[in-house]
Amino acid sequence: MYPTLQDEYGLSTAASTQLFAIYAVVVLAVLCVFGSLSDAIGRKPVMIFGLLASAASGILYATATDAPMLFIARILSGICAGLVTGTATAYLTDLVASSARGASISRVANTVGLDSGSALAAFLTYFFPAVPMIAFSVHAVLSGLCIIALSVIPDSVVHRSNRLKLTLPLVPRFALRGYCVGGLMTLGFAVMGGCTAITSILVVRAFGIADLRLLGLIGSLIFVATTTGQKIGGKLVTQKVHFGFAGLAVGTVLIALAPRADGHLGVGIYLLGLSVAGFSHGALFPVGLSIVLRRIELRHRASASSAFWVLGYALTALGALGLGWVGQLSGESMAVTYFGVFIALCSIACALVHRRLVRSGQTPVSPSP
Repeated sequence: MYPTLQDEYGLSTAASTQLFAIYAVVVLAVLCVFGSLSDAIGRKPVMIFGLLASAASGILYATATDAPMLFIARILSGICAGLVTGTATAYLTDLVASSARGASISRVANTVGLDSGSALAAFLTYFFPAVPMIAFSVHAVLSGLCIIALSVIPDSVVHRSNRLKLTLPLVPRFALRGYCVGGLMTLGFAVMGGCTAITSILVVRAFGIADLRLLGLIGSLIFVATTTGQKIGGKLVTQKVHFGFAGLAVGTVLIALAPRADGHLGVGIYLLGLSVAGFSHGALFPVGLSIVLRRIELRHRASASSAFWVLGYALTALGALGLGWVGQLSGESMAVTYFGVFIALCSIACALVHRRLVRSGQTPVSPSP
């Protein structure tokens, strides 16, 4: 929907990517300040407050009359994600009594939500053009339904603190090496952030595709690939992490080459690059999350989970902002080329650093049972 927002509200490419990135920046800030809050006051209160912010965001989007209102709506959306992401991961892990299974369910929930968002927004907008911002109205209703569903689930934190003490999301000292090893596997978030912010604009401006349904499906592609990577590629990457980084490098090189090709060939290369990069990211980051959580006890679990997502959202914001800034100077096509080459080089560097960390500390790649 970014090209539509550009036309309706007069946003530049830089402003459009900033609108995307401010979400990640707010998520990052909320994770840093409130990431361990649910360890103290319970999972459900934090989740419900986050979902209320989500519903308010949808309502504000649906009624926006100018660009500042869009940014406020985006900030509320970021508050929701910042409160819910780490808390929900910890909540699911508590409920299933297995850090690996809880992390797996959380990963799938995140990416399925992201998969469906772009396509749902595009098809709703296409079939109901007379209802402005209908996707966000539907999102507000869904947030309300989630609050109702959450109300019937028991909280997993029984012993709550009487004193509210906010702390940065921290990882216990004994788990720091595992956090560093797992953190390297979040590099794909930069690709997710950058490509989500620029894909629809690039497809419309450079490739001439304007059909909303196609834009929605293309926008969902990297998330579908990520979900597929989680289910299929995770086991392979658990044993051979360098395959994940190699796939990320290949995918981003294809993304870099796509704007240099013409017409349908360029579109095909770009879609292939999104698929390969998304699949590799999906295979990498769940392994990293499992490594981070594998030995964390319940009272520190939300904090450690939030600390992992801090890295992911920081990279998401940097990817989007970097592409927007470069795109403002050199155009969307050249910015995508520079971005793809840079991430490919970073993938190689991360693979080398990961190998050294594992060898020096004898850190197991796969999470313990």
